[in-house]
Amino acid sequence: MTHNPTEQWIRSNEPAHEAIISPDHFDAVQALRRQRARNQGRQERAGKPSARPYTLRGRVRCQLCGRKMQPSTIRDRVYYRCQFTEHEAALHPGLDHPRTVYLREDIVCQALDQWIARAFAPDRLTATIEALAQASAAASANDSQTPEQAQARKTIKDCDRRLARYQAALDAGADPAVVTQWINAAHRDKESAQKQLDALPHAHRHKEPPLDAHRIRQLTDSLGDIAQRIHAASADKKGPLYEALGITITYEHETRTATVRSRPSNPYRQWLCPRGDLNPHAR
Repeated sequence: MTHNPTEQWIRSNEPAHEAIISPDHFDAVQALRRQRARNQGRQERAGKPSARPYTLRGRVRCQLCGRKMQPSTIRDRVYYRCQFTEHEAALHPGLDHPRTVYLREDIVCQALDQWIARAFAPDRLTATIEALAQASAAASANDSQTPEQAQARKTIKDCDRRLARYQAALDAGADPAVVTQWINAAHRDKESAQKQLDALPHAHRHKEPPLDAHRIRQLTDSLGDIAQRIHAASADKKGPLYEALGITITYEHETRTATVRSRPSNPYRQWLCPRGDLNPHAR
């Protein structure tokens, strides 16, 4: 159950049947797969549909193999597990990986919720409220896009990623004629999406007025213990919070350590230094 290196492959001089695809086409696809593997890391698991919402679904990765850990319920407790079967062992020879790695959801969420609630501690509350008020004003000032506009822009970005992969395939020695066909198809899809985007009317949605600092303080005071409120929230309500904060978790089995990173989808930036311009020439 191991994969021989390419240089050890044995090819028959007299094929038993006609090839489905040409050798050049095969080599071009393999070059794309290798490039994609370098960009995306190890083989990814496909998510399975589930009627039960899991708070950390898609956010927990195994540090050993880099794949997403899948949620499961065992004795009324939610775990995230990484199963390393014989198939995965054959794909990653030499990797010292236990057959199954488990991580309990409630332990991680409790620490995570307490960390988020630190922003509402008495010594940080004023700064947090000011940041929330400025973020609310900035969000209200921005134009919101319709679903059609969002889909068209997503298609354009996908086409740009395809073109980057095809260029990498050319650099890796793929057949230029085959890759040129793919590039032309990607350009056609991108032009079609751009025309669709240009044809859409510039729509404005009704926006709620921004929240000021006084209103935000009233809301935080009415909530009481923020950490307890977040911890007691259901998975379908807590999930969007983690999504907005860009929460990702890497679990290291050997040390039983879960490392949490936050990359907010709409980060707040302070463009002016609160202590003044310390270096006016560095612009």
